Amino acid sequence: MPDRARLLADEAVAAASFDAVVARIPDDRWTDPTVTPDGWTPTVLLAHMAGWLDECSEVLEAMRAGTWDPDAPTDPVDDINARQASRAAALTRADAEVLVAAARVRARTAWTAVPDLTPDAWSWFEESGPNHYAKHIHDLTAWLEGITSDPDVGRMLQDDAEGWVAFGALVDAIDPSVRDAEDWSVTDVCFHLAAWFGRGADCMEHDAGWGLPWETDAELPTEEVNAGFLARSREMTLDEARRALGDARDRLRTAFSALAHPSAGSKDVFKECTVDHYAEHEPMLRRLTGSGGSVP
Repeated sequence: MPDRARLLADEAVAAASFDAVVARIPDDRWTDPTVTPDGWTPTVLLAHMAGWLDECSEVLEAMRAGTWDPDAPTDPVDDINARQASRAAALTRADAEVLVAAARVRARTAWTAVPDLTPDAWSWFEESGPNHYAKHIHDLTAWLEGITSDPDVGRMLQDDAEGWVAFGALVDAIDPSVRDAEDWSVTDVCFHLAAWFGRGADCMEHDAGWGLPWETDAELPTEEVNAGFLARSREMTLDEARRALGDARDRLRTAFSALAHPSAGSKDVFKECTVDHYAEHEPMLRRLTGSGGSVP
């Protein structure tokens, strides 16, 4: 399901959103060690962003060269983060901004050049780019509002990214003409998730759980709502449904990461729309592959 141009556009939009939050940092607060629970300053946070974009670039460049070994041992993420923070301690704000700009160019170039858009390549660019910006937009938003960022948000965004890549691998393995015993196709599944992402985003934008007035047609039975979505998807191509799915997920993730302190209702909605919903439909998608549930 990864689309090279689409992910480049997602990265650009996410980077612009991150830059907009960074632009709100007062000049006299760039050395405040309170942005994250680890005690990072804004300067360290920017260097950390650059560090992971460079990590991503190294992997993608090795994939292109045919030298990447997915089974090679790697350092724990916490160790890498600590090493990046230590290196960034002596940097100035200008230094960090230069590092991020250069790392973005390198990562985008590497993503453009990687020959095969495998789930591993997609995961690295998705998680080091758009998803990583979203995590730290939340940290900075909370910090600027004078509160501690919610540790659940980063974990939930990470869980979504991992589930999203696995879901996409299943979608790619299915012939769009195939239907299951209940006459659902992969196009129907993609638009079904897109529609629920949209309803979830409505809730996120009100920092609320399911219900009126922000959830459209909340008074209708779920089966009736789903039937309406199914009727709409029957008029779509798979490409159209996938575009709708990507757009709706971007909106949901953006709305969630922008909440300085998301309510319990918002967290529930985000989880139900993402990892829970992927898991709910994975058995159907595996049956639609026609390969006994295995995905290449």
